[in-house]
Amino acid sequence: MTITTHILIGGPNRSGSELRASALASARLRLAVAATAAQELGHSVSIGEQCPERLDRLIVGKIGANDIEERQHKWLSMIERCKGLRVPVILDYTDHHLANNSVMTAFYRAACELADIICVPTKALQSALAEEFEIQSRIAVVPDLLEYEPVKPKDKLVDAKPVGLWFGHPTNATFLAQFIDSHRQELEGHSLNLVSSSQTLDLLQRYKFSQTPTLRITAFAWSVPAVAQAAHASDYCIIPSDCESPKRYASNNRLVTALALGLPTLATALPSYSEFGDYFAAIGSREGNQFLNCFDAGKGGSESFQRNHLHTFTLPELAKQWRALLH
Repeated sequence: MTITTHILIGGPNRSGSELRASALASARLRLAVAATAAQELGHSVSIGEQCPERLDRLIVGKIGANDIEERQHKWLSMIERCKGLRVPVILDYTDHHLANNSVMTAFYRAACELADIICVPTKALQSALAEEFEIQSRIAVVPDLLEYEPVKPKDKLVDAKPVGLWFGHPTNATFLAQFIDSHRQELEGHSLNLVSSSQTLDLLQRYKFSQTPTLRITAFAWSVPAVAQAAHASDYCIIPSDCESPKRYASNNRLVTALALGLPTLATALPSYSEFGDYFAAIGSREGNQFLNCFDAGKGGSESFQRNHLHTFTLPELAKQWRALLH
């Protein structure tokens, strides 16, 4: 009899190709890989909030904050039903919701207790979660998929003056504004390619800078091709964040993407970045303080990362890890 795997995610049921095209990063970079792995095992795969009557595996994706009260009751009922039927439950836990008091915290606390396997994107999140539950045996690390072809570091500047790159979600825009404000002198004469939504530009325009920044910004509406296009027109990448933020344990996908696209990178030394600390300049370190004046030195980090770690983030490697969990 064919094994049936359901991927629980908000919204109507959809196909694997729709999952791969999702604007939600965790769906595109994680659940789509899990769906591929299940299909490679010969499973019948369904995706969405409508769970089939007969089920052999359940993968729980990101619940999201919309309609959380109604949705968490429905999702927890499904998980409990699976537990009662001895159907294995894999929870994909991509942000450390237990470390902050959000509307999703109650759901994830219950779901973590019920899940047979908790799948996380980084070793840092695995360690943080193991401390919370005093267990490590059922927490598996499967990284995010890298959705870009690797690019060799550039031999020369793309323009007469240095061009930086920042890409990300508007929730990270405040960190960018703070970085621009505190590095006014070092950024003098630089320009910045910014790939995000219009909300990020709105925040930068409203932000109360200590002095009006002279940095020229070229904005790209976010898309997977836009990141590659902007990276091609950039000399280096900046990824400022906050080591006290709950996101400090989450995906290292932005760092991995920047290094894979051949860009010397200046980033906050988040716990989730620690395993790749040899390949980027940490903001606030001696190397980081010199980076904007001599980012050329960071090319070696990108080259070494690509040589030593790129295979870790490929579809064949990640699908193999998901197959092991589903098997």
